Amino acid sequence: MISIKIFGINFGVSVGFFGVLCLMLYVDRVGLMLPTMLAVTLHEFGHLMALLAFKERPQRVELRVGAVAIIGNFALTSKAQLIMLISGSTLNFILFALFYFLYFFCEAMYLLNFSLVMLIVGALNLLPIMGLDGGEILNIILSRFLKTKTANIITFVISVVTTLIIILLGVYVFTDTKSNISLIIFGVYLFLGILLSKKQKNDCNIYKNKVK
Repeated sequence: MISIKIFGINFGVSVGFFGVLCLMLYVDRVGLMLPTMLAVTLHEFGHLMALLAFKERPQRVELRVGAVAIIGNFALTSKAQLIMLISGSTLNFILFALFYFLYFFCEAMYLLNFSLVMLIVGALNLLPIMGLDGGEILNIILSRFLKTKTANIITFVISVVTTLIIILLGVYVFTDTKSNISLIIFGVYLFLGILLSKKQKNDCNIYKNKVK
């Protein structure tokens, strides 16, 4: 794990995450990887802004294979936790609307591309997959009506099925284009994230906190 401290917060990048990032940069044929990295960074900034709004400060942020872990001794209500989870995609959607609006005035393709990347990153993070915001949201909602163990099992099954669909879609795209394997890599990345999340003590809960 490579670590660096910024504004009193420890940021860590796993070797696996760095390896997957290099691989995706290598296979990127359309030049959207760097805008995607920026969109993902702004997505996580949305989470951090929400935490600060609730007067909570993370101790560490880790970039892992298949997930971003925001770690701290948080005291969040279930409602506050849901707001924090949704805030990342909300910021992506706001920026999508902003850049799409600017595109109509400037007619610059890079504005259109960046706005679409923002939309995609925001939407993908809401997929019901462990390690993504959507998986966390699903697990929290299920836990309010079911036992924790049952909620975790259902979340795990839905995560695996959704990821397999993405991988199969990636295989179809690769068969059609004979070159684009980005979606397959993304699906495998998510699947590894599910397995790693399952090994964690808190199971689906990547955002380690104390919920009121």
